[in-house]
Amino acid sequence: MQFTFTGDELVLAIIAIVRRVNPRMLKSEADGFSVDFSLLAQKTNYRPDEQLLIKMREASESQASSLEFSPTEAELLASSLGLLEVVQAWPADVVQLSRNMRSRLIAG
Repeated sequence: MQFTFTGDELVLAIIAIVRRVNPRMLKSEADGFSVDFSLLAQKTNYRPDEQLLIKMREASESQASSLEFSPTEAELLASSLGLLEVVQAWPADVVQLSRNMRSRLIAG
């Protein structure tokens, strides 16, 4: 399925997958956060969630607004967003952004 990200959706999606893959990859900074991909760079075999994170990182770096997801990838991202919603309290607009993405991912 072709999925087009709007606004901050790609950032939120990357955070959701990073939290699933390895939360230690998120690094707090004065102006927000960064993602330390060095833990993945050391690997040669990637799990499906790690492959999805790499795909999303490449899209972010190339400033792509659209990605092609397999049904498995769409389900993985949707479930990761659902988990992200419950691991901590988020502002209402972030929760709504996540829910909107999950609905679109599930609808395929």
